[in-house]
Amino acid sequence: MTEVNSRLGLQILFDFSDIVDAIIFAQRQRFKALELNLGNIRFGNQLRKTTERKKIRKLAQKAGIRLAIHALEGPSFFIPSERVRRCVVAELKDVLNWASAIGAENVIVHLGFDMHYGMGGTNRFTHEEFPEYFTSGLFEMLSELKGYAQKSDTRLCVENVGGFRFKPSIKVLNRLLGGNLGLCFDMGHIAILPEEQKRAEWVFFRRHRNRIYHAHLHDNNGVKDQHQPLGEGGNDLLPYFKLLAQTPALLVFETRPKEAAIRSRDYFLRSILPKIKKWV
Repeated sequence: MTEVNSRLGLQILFDFSDIVDAIIFAQRQRFKALELNLGNIRFGNQLRKTTERKKIRKLAQKAGIRLAIHALEGPSFFIPSERVRRCVVAELKDVLNWASAIGAENVIVHLGFDMHYGMGGTNRFTHEEFPEYFTSGLFEMLSELKGYAQKSDTRLCVENVGGFRFKPSIKVLNRLLGGNLGLCFDMGHIAILPEEQKRAEWVFFRRHRNRIYHAHLHDNNGVKDQHQPLGEGGNDLLPYFKLLAQTPALLVFETRPKEAAIRSRDYFLRSILPKIKKWV
């Protein structure tokens, strides 16, 4: 139980305007990990300052808090313009630098969404029209970022959302995963998939379970991505945790606001943990 407790954390988005306060809250609530979501503009402004990064690193080490950063969610690897995609790479390199400076273990990234056009009563996506172009571009960018993450002594974790499920992404990830490029396993994002897609995603994650370095834990009604506390949706959660018990992942309750993360943690300790033999 001590081992799994050392991996339990929460994500902070809008609850605090100062990362220091977020670390203090995590420590007081006996969490051992903290994920900072850069959707909070103040967090990004704080991380740009060298003095703030040093302060954050020192406090996190003293408090025994393992850190992670969730990169901005808007940038996309599937924009047709190579020049725009280079801006995405530059942004992520900055985040990897910040992560290295504060001692964060993981940087979580979304691959983004693709442009689509109405045609013949349906949608046509550019990655479907030009699969070789986007496969080549994604391979080049993720290879570069994987090498950069290694130099930064942190890990880039691709989350299962949006462009993650495009065919070029699966093809590239099957080739590149390992070392400082891993996965973020978001259980709520799997729960809302149609059955055929859900089965395919389970197969992918089971195949790459040793590369799952990070996990987002939340519940929903099986239809919408609600980010409800564990046990307050309608999903069978045990299969997700049985898989995670085979991984080295940080286990982050991605339920907001912060009080919902506490409820999730309490439910996990009471109703999930006793049923996972490897963790008991």
